[in-house]
Amino acid sequence: MTAVPTGTALRPAGRQRPPVPGSVEGGTAVLFPRARRVRPGMARALYGTFPAFRGEFDTVCRALDPRLSLPLAVAVFAPERGVDSRLLHRMDFGRAALFAYQVALYRTWQDWGLRIAAVAGDGVGALTAAHVTGRLDLRTAARRALTGRRTRGRDEARAVRVLRTTGSRRVLACGPAAEGTLAAGAEGCAVVGDVPGLLTAVAGLQLCGPRIDWDGLWHSGRPGPAVAASAPRR
Repeated sequence: MTAVPTGTALRPAGRQRPPVPGSVEGGTAVLFPRARRVRPGMARALYGTFPAFRGEFDTVCRALDPRLSLPLAVAVFAPERGVDSRLLHRMDFGRAALFAYQVALYRTWQDWGLRIAAVAGDGVGALTAAHVTGRLDLRTAARRALTGRRTRGRDEARAVRVLRTTGSRRVLACGPAAEGTLAAGAEGCAVVGDVPGLLTAVAGLQLCGPRIDWDGLWHSGRPGPAVAASAPRR
């Protein structure tokens, strides 16, 4: 696993906001882990609350859907125990959902003004890292996300150490929270429009380093209240 400096290739989602003083001191790196599963609840809450997440998620879905038997949104926004939610246990839908979720969450952080110095990823996460740094276009990354072979996950602690070699003091895991963690519990309680709850869940994704003031990051330069939206009808 190699850490990739983000440089200037990053494309912000929506309106680019200035960095928030103090929230990015010392540099921030992002890890896109592979061994995490997208659960319907959190994706629905993020999609309905943050326009940047919604816009990017829709864009990625348009690249993935022609290669899936059903639109990705059918699985991701299905009821937690619904029949369609079982699709997320399939390799193709599971990989597609993780890729779309990671890209959308990363672009949302950018939209909030978070400056990211380096990224790294494993499995599907490696494709996400390549895409957000401009090394793979969306169409190519989406195709590879669905056709790639299953790989053995690497030690997350080792990945964090690699990212720390870039000089970054903090590392964030971009994607769903690991099952059994406090962040996963916060995800499960999150609902559309619950900004404090969602920020609590996001805060639980920080793996090391000085804590980010997510509430301050979200509120700084915010043009207006969160715009709620329901899951798309497909």
